[in-house]
Amino acid sequence: SASFALVIAVLLVQGLYYNGFKINVSQTILDALVILIASIPIALPLVLQVNMALGASHLATTYNAVVTSLPALQDIASMSMLCSDKTGTLTTANMSIITDQIFASDGFTAEEVILYGFLCSNADKKDDPIDRAIVSAFNDTGNSKDGYVQTEIIGFNPSVKRVVAFVKSGDKTLTIAKGLPAKILDTEAGAPDDHELQWKVDKINDHAFIKSVEATDTDLSSSGYKTIAIAVCEGNARELGDAAVWKFAGLLPMLDPPREDTPATIESLHHANISVKMITGDHANVGKETSRLIGLGTNVLPGEEMRNAPSETKNDIIWNADGFAAVLPSDKREIVLVLRNHFGLVTGMTGDGVNDAAALSAAQVGIAVAGATDAAKNAADLILTEEGLSPIYGAVLESRRIFARIKAYVVYRVAASIVLVLTLSIVIFVTSCAVDSLMIIILALLNDVSMIPVAYDNAKATTKPQLPVAKTLVLQSLFYGLVQAGLSLMFIFSMANNRDERFAIDLNGPNNEGCTGEARGFIWFHLVMVTELMIFSVRAPRFVLISPLPSMYLVGSVFLTLILGGLLACLLPNFGLHGANLGFIILFNVASFIVVDLMKLQFRKMIGEEPGDVIDNDELLTPKTRTETQKTVEKGERYRTHRESIVGEADRCHCVEVKSKSGLPGFFSLGGDTMMDNGYIKPMGSINFMRQNQAPTIRGPHRTKQVSSPY
Repeated sequence: SASFALVIAVLLVQGLYYNGFKINVSQTILDALVILIASIPIALPLVLQVNMALGASHLATTYNAVVTSLPALQDIASMSMLCSDKTGTLTTANMSIITDQIFASDGFTAEEVILYGFLCSNADKKDDPIDRAIVSAFNDTGNSKDGYVQTEIIGFNPSVKRVVAFVKSGDKTLTIAKGLPAKILDTEAGAPDDHELQWKVDKINDHAFIKSVEATDTDLSSSGYKTIAIAVCEGNARELGDAAVWKFAGLLPMLDPPREDTPATIESLHHANISVKMITGDHANVGKETSRLIGLGTNVLPGEEMRNAPSETKNDIIWNADGFAAVLPSDKREIVLVLRNHFGLVTGMTGDGVNDAAALSAAQVGIAVAGATDAAKNAADLILTEEGLSPIYGAVLESRRIFARIKAYVVYRVAASIVLVLTLSIVIFVTSCAVDSLMIIILALLNDVSMIPVAYDNAKATTKPQLPVAKTLVLQSLFYGLVQAGLSLMFIFSMANNRDERFAIDLNGPNNEGCTGEARGFIWFHLVMVTELMIFSVRAPRFVLISPLPSMYLVGSVFLTLILGGLLACLLPNFGLHGANLGFIILFNVASFIVVDLMKLQFRKMIGEEPGDVIDNDELLTPKTRTETQKTVEKGERYRTHRESIVGEADRCHCVEVKSKSGLPGFFSLGGDTMMDNGYIKPMGSINFMRQNQAPTIRGPHRTKQVSSPY
């Protein structure tokens, strides 16, 4: 590395050119090691961990969002697309049957439709919003269930989308089904499933009847009602087999209103350039009406349309849709994988059930909503402890603030190392003046300790997703490092040539025997000040005087460090810095700080790192009324921002490659057998790293994330 090369160069220059090997070998080696010490950002991992840990704690206590792994904070800050479930997340899940809108087929009454729906429900399943609504509606009718005994129930499955119950009524047996209207009419609708009972209702070939049911279902769903269909078979359908005759009883319309804060949350997420796609198992018309009420676009497509689309158009359908309805669990996972792996967007997915675990694991940001099952929580990166979507918005803002703090510290830490290494090395090359190694260790320690409060800095969340682009981080670090190092060298050498001998620093010493203690103190305190003040420029998105003020913790830490550094430089016997020179250092650093901060603005603009708009507070925005055309235009603007926040193809797969170098195969061998196989670690014992496209096997109570996709 460059630092190691400079260490060797300093060692050779000091030892050979300045005869350090003859005068004092140990001191010469220490002078070289000083460069190595200055180049190592010792506290970088500590500060990053403190930042993320404090941020995760703040998310849990303030936003009711628990992060399951600290690295997930970065994905949350980078999220561009959120796929959200409807029931219970966008809506209240407090469903109610609208009894005056019940559709009863010929031969059935509305009371019978409610009764059969009740008999096909689990009264003890209080957390199921559909069963709860049907039981409540039946109890409100005042009718009795005497004479009916439910003997068996086959529960709801997201793949088959229906419930079947067996009921005894005296000597007779009834088989009752409730579920998605299309699946109750014909269990092969959409796609064949693996349920043990398959049927078509007796009037499936009566086109007038089917059109009447479909028209009623469409009218109800277009008005925002979720519809549950009921069918009845006299006898035990399992025993009757193909001889079973199923009769369509009717439709139960249910109302599931949006949450009060959902429109404001959608508005706020859109302002933060996060697009929301609604994914629901309900009818497409229900999805469209709900989307209209909460401020989403109404281009909600049936899941069947996506499943049956040819591969060359399926990705575009997923990209352009505002949501999908009547979806299967596999559809959710496919949507997430296409957005993530084909389009390169950091994608979030909400879910609460076992069937959602695959989609949650496939998303970079899996979000288990309040009341989720353990399976969903184990697959999630973020667990919400408050109902609704609003905690996600708070989590996004806080994650972007954490990202801003970490980004500022990383740029600062690398730049500070460049300043120290270049300044100390070039001074040694030119004059042989080396600052005491112990004082450089103290300088590095002061830099690291004083920056810990950056975790409490007053950072602002941006309106754009934040991706960690290594190129821009390196360029900014180089800018600060090279400019500040150049200014430091100019200042040091100009002071060495000061015509006023009272303030001149002697970098060569009497008879060229080495620089004086004051010269070393001058260099040391100047480096303390330039590196400490740099954080205020790096953290400021705009000119420092008009940017958000830093936290008092950070200001106090930096200025206490500067006071301590000034006292050490002036009072230590081996330094003895003159008071006037202390003043010159302060004046020069204040002036250079302003100059560099102004230069920073143009440099960031040149590399495409302009600050952009920020979100001032966590308050949800007031939703605005928009036409579909306006929604489409704003969606296009967000999508243009999404295309600027695409993850590179190499970063879409979390691969681990360990290639053989020098003696590593032998070093990693167990029992004489090498663990390396064609440049990759072989699975041995409990170790199983990824080889090429093979997914890693994680043992123990850990979740695995989707790492590859055919899309």
